[in-house]
Amino acid sequence: MNKLTLLFVCITAFARTQTVIYYDYMETWNWAGLWWTPALTANWFANASVTPTESAVIYGLGSGTSGNEQDWYSLPNVTGLDATKQYQFRFRLASYTFSNATASSRGVDAADYVSVQVSTNGGVTYVTELRITGNSNATWPYTSTGVVAHVANGTFTNAAAPAGDVYTAPAGATTTAPTFISLSLPAGITQVAVDLFCRVNAAGEEWWIDNIELVEVPALPVELMSFEGYPTDQGNLLIWKTATEHNSAYYLIERSQTGEFGETSVISQKTAAGWSSIETTYSHVDIEFRHGINYYQITQVDNDGQYKVYGPIAINNTISGKLIRIINALGQEVDETATGILFEIYEDGTIKQIRR
Repeated sequence: MNKLTLLFVCITAFARTQTVIYYDYMETWNWAGLWWTPALTANWFANASVTPTESAVIYGLGSGTSGNEQDWYSLPNVTGLDATKQYQFRFRLASYTFSNATASSRGVDAADYVSVQVSTNGGVTYVTELRITGNSNATWPYTSTGVVAHVANGTFTNAAAPAGDVYTAPAGATTTAPTFISLSLPAGITQVAVDLFCRVNAAGEEWWIDNIELVEVPALPVELMSFEGYPTDQGNLLIWKTATEHNSAYYLIERSQTGEFGETSVISQKTAAGWSSIETTYSHVDIEFRHGINYYQITQVDNDGQYKVYGPIAINNTISGKLIRIINALGQEVDETATGILFEIYEDGTIKQIRR
């Protein structure tokens, strides 16, 4: 059998539309955050904002060793979340020096940070999932382009943010410092409360926070890693791998010799994993392929009837030499319309078993 494989993959892409369900834009809100302990250095100011006209702000007055200039911007517990869906907490972050633009200590440094603390048990316990720290008196505006996108660990068992989850603002990088901050929460939670623990300890150090949102992110029904096909002595081997699956029911395997697919192109059906967060591998051997180029695609169908198509890929089953006759299992010569177990005989002596 000719081992030459013509392989190309065209995977259908999906856009996940995020829906804002709770928000605190400072000026308007349905998720009203408040400073936990109102103080002289924690309030709302209009010097800068993402949307007009205010931001939540904490600013420093101390000598660099003060332990007083810290506070929680606390967002109350949200209940009634859909355990089958995924959510993302996000906000905008900046560092200005409006309170003291001439202080030698102005700008956030390594002792200054904003920690995202998450509770999924009604505010009984909180876990620090993400932390942004300053660096060498860094400042940056809301127009900066830096992004920090973190995925919560899902079990909420870690006592503090691991070292890899502590993000340091680049000193002096006013255009690339982290301003778009997001924390993706796993499926399975039904409630969430969030605290932003903010710390500054010297004059001219400021954290500015705006446009807090909790968004619903529709889960991808299937996150496909690969879809490949190879000719083998047993038939055309199709292999596809998924990273995650959400509510998947089954896969339809389709073959075409023209690249066009329809109801008659379905050759098999494979049961899907359903709900999975680990790599899953599927395979199918097609022993009924035809001489020439065979095109394949898979259609993933959800339990609710929704579906997505992946492919096509192509496998070259061209055999050197001319097809001279087809015989059945009894050795009788038949034409190309015959069905059952058949044998194609080529002028170079190649015999290929097929079933159709």
